[in-house]
Amino acid sequence: MATRRWILSLLSAAMISVLAGCSSNTFNVQNPPPPPPPNLAINLSTMPANPLPVNQTTTLAATVTGDPNNYGVDWSVTCSNPDCGKLSAPHTVSCPDPNCAVTYTPPVSFPGNSETVNIVAFATADNKANASASIKIVSFDTNNIQAGSYVLQLQGSDPGFQPYQFAGVIQLDGNGVIMSGEQTVNFVDASGSFVSNQAAITGGSYFLGPDGRGTITIIPDPNDAEVGPETIGFVLLSSSHALIALVPPSPTVATPAAASGTMDLQTAPPPTLHSGGYAFVVSGTDFAQGVPTAIGGIFNVDSTNNTIPGPGSVADQNLAGVMTVTKKLTGALSYPNPNPFGIVTLTLSVPLFPSTTNFQFTGYIVDDNRIKLIESDTNGLGWTAGLAIGQIAGFGSFSGTYVFGVPGVDLSINYPSTLTSVGVFTSHDNGDGTGSLQNGYTDTFLQQYFNPNTGTVGAQISASFDGTYTIDAVTGHVVATLKDFSPRPSPGYQPRFFFYPTGNGNPPLVLASGGTNYPLVGAGIAYPQTSTLTFSGDYGFSFIQQNGGQENDGTGQMTVDPTAPYPLLGIVDSAIASGQSFRGTFTSDPCSPVVDVPGCFPGTLQSADAAGNGTNAFLTASGSLAAHFYKIDQDHGFFVETDLVDLNNPSGVVSFGYYARRSLPVPPGSSPLRRDYTQYPNIFR
Repeated sequence: MATRRWILSLLSAAMISVLAGCSSNTFNVQNPPPPPPPNLAINLSTMPANPLPVNQTTTLAATVTGDPNNYGVDWSVTCSNPDCGKLSAPHTVSCPDPNCAVTYTPPVSFPGNSETVNIVAFATADNKANASASIKIVSFDTNNIQAGSYVLQLQGSDPGFQPYQFAGVIQLDGNGVIMSGEQTVNFVDASGSFVSNQAAITGGSYFLGPDGRGTITIIPDPNDAEVGPETIGFVLLSSSHALIALVPPSPTVATPAAASGTMDLQTAPPPTLHSGGYAFVVSGTDFAQGVPTAIGGIFNVDSTNNTIPGPGSVADQNLAGVMTVTKKLTGALSYPNPNPFGIVTLTLSVPLFPSTTNFQFTGYIVDDNRIKLIESDTNGLGWTAGLAIGQIAGFGSFSGTYVFGVPGVDLSINYPSTLTSVGVFTSHDNGDGTGSLQNGYTDTFLQQYFNPNTGTVGAQISASFDGTYTIDAVTGHVVATLKDFSPRPSPGYQPRFFFYPTGNGNPPLVLASGGTNYPLVGAGIAYPQTSTLTFSGDYGFSFIQQNGGQENDGTGQMTVDPTAPYPLLGIVDSAIASGQSFRGTFTSDPCSPVVDVPGCFPGTLQSADAAGNGTNAFLTASGSLAAHFYKIDQDHGFFVETDLVDLNNPSGVVSFGYYARRSLPVPPGSSPLRRDYTQYPNIFR
């Protein structure tokens, strides 16, 4: 029908043209439009709301006097940015009644924390007669983001599967403006060379939308041509914490990247490191051998002379699946002077590592308990990033029930983010330097692993397990062997997990190795699990996803209501596309038909909104994603995609995510955060 109307329109235009060619050209001269009435005037009879929150609309109505033909009102909206919002109609009748009004809808986002638009009402009979109103559009309650310095960290990869890493500090003014900062970015440039770029941040802006989703635009030093502006999407968890991911447009490095991570409010004045132990885990690429690597350990700081002495400082390395265990570590630390951004340089030496033995990290200190680390070696032999957590009250006990999340690399293909492993276990300390893992269960996926027995690509290990471990009395360093998997994978699976306890109820960091049959490099975190576990509320989440050809990282907002027709409703911003809705379901059925998995809820997400419309780049080509949601407590959890090698509908995609309850604004009936796990990053590479 639309095509027929278009054809008729063309025919009509052609006929008018022919008739015009056959007639006199004096038509317009002989029949000029009537002049406007001499007393024509216009005024706004319904004024708009001002200021106007970005998530609301407002109406305007105009009355024209002195127009006997009642031609009505033409409307326009202008501003200083490409997107000024929209009007419900370009034309309305002249009418003082609000029922004849035009509705104005603000843009979804804009640079900074406010935007001024100008709406003009023109008398259709004569546009020289007009009336205007300026409206200040304000973002969603600026108090929800505290002014101050924030530490950001992102990890991911570019389309060539080379790691992309970002860490830095930005200063927010509380009104949408980034005043200053500093960043370190590791990437591969257009020539294929490794670049570790450290530069000042000279400006930028941030915006928070009505549902807790927002954007950050970071502008580095314009004299530094290596790195361009970064556009980062975020979902706010509280006034001082957010989950973040690169969103289009991607940073102007050699190629666009996909990456995700965290943003945390920094304590003031800029913090320094305290004396005592720090557990740390970093992961990335070892350029000396050109292979994936992950390093975990504990370093002890002597803040009186800024050294890292050898006793009690140890490190393990997973270099392309080969473990080097518990080697002595020494080092030193130094601070810039002045140091407005809480930056420290750590120089670490591990002489018995088989590859690179000397490492330099730039540390962006969040507080006296946390450091975001990014490798910044001048020799270009390593490229890793991660986290250190202070052992303020010692390393404590390892006993208890833990939920772990470990993404990483399937070494059969070496693509980043091709390993996902989530699970739960209970640890029992025997008191003699040994212990056991009991009642364990894991969903572990290797995206490109070729199973020699079945001939299939991709491996799924969804099984219960037990295990044993040893614990070092000096450092708290735990070496655990996971075994006795049921059903038994073929070939056999007996990974080793290395835990670096942080004490005081804080989560230990994790380094993982898959053993001979399943070569992998993994790094992550393990959280203590609480006993009461239901699933409802308003959550923010982040995820990493790999389809074997493109990584897709992102953040989103998700509402969980078990009583609704679709208990899961949300929206995603990712490296591929922003603002995409999804819906889904979950059940209280067990995640395993064989054993009880505490706090695990199976679910399915669909690429549609509540009305059944839309697509979503977060989901697979089939339009759905099966997942297990592992609850840490009422407010936090991991999720892992479970349909990689599904016999009925294999996706070929691996996804790993973390979700946390949003405490600002507090949803009706929700509870406050009991323990602020949003402090800790949940994604390692």
